[in-house]
Amino acid sequence: MSNNTSLRPRTVTVAIGVLVLTTIALASILASGADRAAARSGGVGTGGETRTGGKHNLTPAKYHRLWDRVKRKDRRWAARVAECESGRDPNAVALNGRYRGAFMFTRDAWKTSPKSPGGDPVDYSYRTQAVVAVHLKKRDGTRPWPVCG
Repeated sequence: MSNNTSLRPRTVTVAIGVLVLTTIALASILASGADRAAARSGGVGTGGETRTGGKHNLTPAKYHRLWDRVKRKDRRWAARVAECESGRDPNAVALNGRYRGAFMFTRDAWKTSPKSPGGDPVDYSYRTQAVVAVHLKKRDGTRPWPVCG
């Protein structure tokens, strides 16, 4: 009988642990679903902008339309390059500050790229940066990304 009583506290502890992990997982799933719904509906920005990420990344409505026209092959290319350059983080900034955003744009490359909204790439979402990167690739090839392009 002493064996049964020694198992009960362990069983209760395991059950509580499973309950806690299940609650955390469910909360995470619900939160990510709400984030995706906000992004699809235009987010909390003005003028169709979507705010994402840890900062104030914007996706003006124009870039949603442009992204919808990007071919699947170019979307996959963009995902691979962004993953290689920054871990796909639109807020990434290299230690020296020269390279910025998911695609590690220089400020000059960002400013002169086709479809660039100007400003600083880290002010814009991954989607906006990806549209600019795809159009820059069409103009300049993979030269701006000598390692990852």
